Amino acid sequence: MAVLDKRTRDDPRRRATELAFLNATEALLEEGASYADLNVSRIAERAGRTRTAFYAHFEDRRELLLALVEKGGDEVLVAIAPFLAVDGPITRDQVMTSVQGTLATFHERATLLRAVIEAAGYDEGIAAYWDGILGRFVDIARERLRAEGFGEAEAAATATSLIWMTERMCYQQAVRGTTGLDDPSAIAGITEVWWSVLRTAH
Repeated sequence: MAVLDKRTRDDPRRRATELAFLNATEALLEEGASYADLNVSRIAERAGRTRTAFYAHFEDRRELLLALVEKGGDEVLVAIAPFLAVDGPITRDQVMTSVQGTLATFHERATLLRAVIEAAGYDEGIAAYWDGILGRFVDIARERLRAEGFGEAEAAATATSLIWMTERMCYQQAVRGTTGLDDPSAIAGITEVWWSVLRTAH
């Protein structure tokens, strides 16, 4: 379910104000502020809006962050487009293309993802929402594995494992930079894990 309602999306003035808050939050995070340090007054001041305007669009900071996460999640869905077409077998090159796109999105949204993971550590609502975002990718991966010949139970367990492995690897590579690998090596490693699993169905 989208965080923002249809009326907000369809009203250009409301949308402009909403984007001002979203962009202000991203800018503050890019400048080094942690999510925990951001209060509504600081976000509103940066956006050139009032606290009253903030609460007319968002219930609280959590809802604001979730709106940003939703935007990022859609970008990752685009990146894994080859997995969306579940008819017929997938090729190794398609797997690599999906991995490359996913890692690129993690790089592009690194500041936001750092804030989300930070907040998920102490905010159950954000943690649950992030779990839901990953659940969308698990569903896609499960359908792909079923199309490749996996049974339902095996596809569900394997898809869950692969998606969380990929999320953690991309986070460590793009956001924290702690893997000790360059991007081509990280992409090759993730691709090989996926491809090794997919080949077991043939």
